[in-house]
Amino acid sequence: AAVTAAAASPLRTATLTLRETRADRTTREARALGIRERISTFTTEMGPSSSNRIHNVHLMAEYIDGTILKPGEKFSFNDSVGPRTEERGFREGQMIIGSLLLPAIGGGVCQTATTLFNNAFDLGLPVERRYNHSFYISHYPLGRDATVSWGGPDLVFRNDLRSGILIKTSYSDATLTFSFYGTKPNRRVVASTGPKVNWRTPQTTYALDPYAPRGSVRTVAGTNQPGFDVTVTRKVYERGKLKRKDSFTSAYIAVGPTAIYGPGRSIPGPYFVLPRV
Repeated sequence: AAVTAAAASPLRTATLTLRETRADRTTREARALGIRERISTFTTEMGPSSSNRIHNVHLMAEYIDGTILKPGEKFSFNDSVGPRTEERGFREGQMIIGSLLLPAIGGGVCQTATTLFNNAFDLGLPVERRYNHSFYISHYPLGRDATVSWGGPDLVFRNDLRSGILIKTSYSDATLTFSFYGTKPNRRVVASTGPKVNWRTPQTTYALDPYAPRGSVRTVAGTNQPGFDVTVTRKVYERGKLKRKDSFTSAYIAVGPTAIYGPGRSIPGPYFVLPRV
């Protein structure tokens, strides 16, 4: 306000009160992190997406952008992004709930998590928590997707490098990219994807809608997509020696029709509960 008033005055001078703010870290501390070069990057495509979904992906990327992990520190997706609510700027998109794709605030969260997971995977970082989607989504690498939800599944990985890691993001309406910066480790990551096994044919699944009319039943057609299991194995070599071997097994359900029951009616099999949407 003082500057604006001064710009309109004949003297064009203003008196400002300055306040000293302490930096998060000193120059020496920043240099000690060893953040010198890009060491990992991964891009996913938006595919057919609504403007709301694209907005949510961009917003989550902004929450994560600039995150620094010191050696030994963990990254938690839910801790970093926080709750996906309208008050925090998120819009209604679509989320996978059981065998259904339903309207929900914060739709697009799993693309953001999947992109981050693949960065950590390719860099050979220890992944402490990762969950696959309930059914297979073909535009993500097979067996290398990641789903998260507030108060539920999370994506957690740890920086086991000698340097810090800076997470930076770039995005457009068509793609999302996360890049990790640090000091390039002397390591090599070899990944192999096993065959699809334990095939499951689509069958009717059941859901309870607590907000549907009492005693009602309605059926939603599915994609008739088979289910299966797949395991991705990762070997991390450091200085030519095997440092770690781990496996990520994903079990994808078959997607047939879903029978949605209202309260007060017996459901003839295992079921999941629909949220209020």
